[in-house]
Amino acid sequence: MDERTGDGGVVSGGAWRGLPTVLTVACEGGGSVRVTMDSQGVQVAAFSVDCPAGTAGVGSVTLPAGVVTGSFGVGVDASADTLRWALTVTQPEG
Repeated sequence: MDERTGDGGVVSGGAWRGLPTVLTVACEGGGSVRVTMDSQGVQVAAFSVDCPAGTAGVGSVTLPAGVVTGSFGVGVDASADTLRWALTVTQPEG
């Protein structure tokens, strides 16, 4: 995903229930971001990432197969509009 600033998020319709799902967020700028993930209208993950100035902070969560299925959304609530962040959602095989 491209880098964003401030609050934001993404939505997708393509998670497969047969694989685990890994959500990773990186941020920078002095502050923090609160990250939430919903699948089929149910919150399946929530965590915070510290975003230091001048270097990247990274946070990640791995959800077991079957937790994220079909459509999902990820929300990012930044403590400041100037915080930069990017995220990835992957479903590794094997």
